[in-house]
Amino acid sequence: MIKYDLVVIGAGSGGLVAATTANRKGLKVALLEKNKIGGECTHSGCIPSKAFIYSAKMFGATKHLKENYGLEGFQIKGELNFSTVMERVENIVKSTYDKETPDIFEKEGIDVFVNESGAKFIDANTVQIGKHVINFTQAVICTGSSPRQIKLEGSSDVHFLNNENFWLLRELPESVIFIGGGIISAELGQALVRFGSKVTILDRNPEILKPVDPDARKIITEIFKKEGITIIRNAEPKKIKNEDKVSVVSYVQNNVEIEIAAEKIFISVGRKPNVSGMELQNAGIVFSEKGIRTNSFLQTNVPHIFACGDVASEFKFTHAAAYQAEICIENILEINNKKSVVTPMPWVIFTDPEIAHVGLSETEALRIFGDNFSVFKVDAVMDRFVTDASTTGFLKVLFDSDNLVIGADAIGSHAGEWIQFLTVAIKNKITAESFADTIFAYPTYSEIVKKAFTRFLRSQK
Repeated sequence: MIKYDLVVIGAGSGGLVAATTANRKGLKVALLEKNKIGGECTHSGCIPSKAFIYSAKMFGATKHLKENYGLEGFQIKGELNFSTVMERVENIVKSTYDKETPDIFEKEGIDVFVNESGAKFIDANTVQIGKHVINFTQAVICTGSSPRQIKLEGSSDVHFLNNENFWLLRELPESVIFIGGGIISAELGQALVRFGSKVTILDRNPEILKPVDPDARKIITEIFKKEGITIIRNAEPKKIKNEDKVSVVSYVQNNVEIEIAAEKIFISVGRKPNVSGMELQNAGIVFSEKGIRTNSFLQTNVPHIFACGDVASEFKFTHAAAYQAEICIENILEINNKKSVVTPMPWVIFTDPEIAHVGLSETEALRIFGDNFSVFKVDAVMDRFVTDASTTGFLKVLFDSDNLVIGADAIGSHAGEWIQFLTVAIKNKITAESFADTIFAYPTYSEIVKKAFTRFLRSQK
């Protein structure tokens, strides 16, 4: 039996941060993984999707060379080779994984165990992976999440797409129905329609993209419609069947059953924490289908076992898992006493234009502060937006009575970049006056942040 100071279960973003940080701090670390190092983000999430989305953006831009960029007289010839697009995505994934192979971490002094059986707890201090039985003092579980399945009449007879198997496609689907109106449907749906697929988003909710600010949602919904995406709302899927090389989805809307057909059906109805198969009960760990229960220090009910990332958090983002993994190691080592996970969490939806958020929404602020807060909105019409023909969007900032930022919503070109300034403002309690007095380079997209602060202060006089 091998003994380690720390066992890290799951080698996605959280697991890699936990293992490398603990190793640098002098702990003897074992990293356990059932698939490939890098997890969902590298192989089926962030990396492939952003590569795919960027290719679609470039392809879409070629259709508007004259009106957007003054490039009259140019003509794009030939037909799209979708296979080369997907091969590019695959190569980018591979180049990322080449920096995350097991031997790289072994050279750093981390023992890596990869086996398709995955890790299984024998007791609260022992885990097995393959033939290896490992004893540990502390553990961090960061096994991530997987696409949630859908159970409808006939669904067992249909081969669905999801964010894991989508990347195996080499031919552009003529038509795709996305069941679920969340982030994956929005990002990949827009990319596919730009490549030439007929795209339908079918959502049971009154609006797609539920977490998004209503003003931003209205803008992106209109853009989707103009680009040719069909959005069907308040629709409850009931059954699916294969019929003459297409799949037919039956859904109920306003008490009427309606059928639509497409070549491919993409299921995007949320994520499920990866808790099954680890035999967590053998370690006495409390968990449910919603994930592993932790306290604010990311400890499970078994104090020497921590959990972070998708398997234990409502924030199912790569950066959330990485941040939480650092907290786990700090708390294991008790650096500066135990650290709580509470912090402003930014997120970005990589549609075109991008959508970004941090802190409180208007609804949340109203519940917490009543009428004692201000909302200030600036349209994306600064000079850089104008020069790049990207004036669709806005930045909305929420201020408390002390002129401190408590939340922000954004939609616009590179919104995911400028939302970071608001994250810094919230975390470090920077007042509007201090931010307004900061020099921003001209002309940049991030100038919109300075404008929001300066114009807000002007409005108070």
